[in-house]
Amino acid sequence: MTNPYHIDGPAIISVSGGRTSGFMLHKIIEAHGGKLPDDVVPVFCNTGLEHAKTYEFLAEIGRRWCPITWLEYCVNSDGKHDFIVVTPETASRNGEPFEALIRKSGLLPNPVIRKCTVELKLKTLERWCAARGWTSYTNAIGLRADEQRRVAKMRGDRDSEHVAMPMAEAGHTVEDVRAFWSAQEFDLELPHNDPAFGNCCGCFLKSRTLLMRVFRDEPQQAEWWIRMEKLGLASKPDGARFRSDRPQYEALARMAKEPMLFEDDPTESALPCACTE
Repeated sequence: MTNPYHIDGPAIISVSGGRTSGFMLHKIIEAHGGKLPDDVVPVFCNTGLEHAKTYEFLAEIGRRWCPITWLEYCVNSDGKHDFIVVTPETASRNGEPFEALIRKSGLLPNPVIRKCTVELKLKTLERWCAARGWTSYTNAIGLRADEQRRVAKMRGDRDSEHVAMPMAEAGHTVEDVRAFWSAQEFDLELPHNDPAFGNCCGCFLKSRTLLMRVFRDEPQQAEWWIRMEKLGLASKPDGARFRSDRPQYEALARMAKEPMLFEDDPTESALPCACTE
């Protein structure tokens, strides 16, 4: 039986900085006998808004297991969308790639127009692959067997014909991921082990409950998002919004300070994004 973790190159292993994609990367390394081929490359696309512990986790994986290529969106000297390769030491930490995209496009992304996912991640990967001369390649992403709705959606997307989902194929679930990391010498150490801090800390696709948990414990995580909503963009000179169906980020940050206003809402969850754990 073919090992779903044996990925033929040229291929990207999309590493988000979470435990799931870390598990996938380790399994792919194992499937290749402990060393990845030169044309199978782990890649992390940095928005500049991950939690500091996520960056530490990624750097530790790079030191212990294999190098990870860190990419960032940028606008080049000709004013065009482009990318740069950075390192854990030089990578942005204050949302610089995301802000560059917002200023270039003149608008804020939202749940309908997710330019952040498209430009900061998907197209940044495409541009890097094109620079390597890869016209066709596989993209391995960390969708688990217990994420069937997302897996089914990906399989039904005609643009995803070159996407590999080895975890789903292997039947691995979140319980396998937890068991794996509990046996390792290092782990992702988000505050309180709370997944609310995963991916972009203040992502507008997260539920209000998740965002308020983040802003309650680390109020500084709201600052960039508040500042972006106050930019005098061409599309909204008086200030734009990431979402029109809930309070602005400044109000969310203020509400997070009020215990009586902070209540878990079991019906509210994060919208799916290309960012995996």
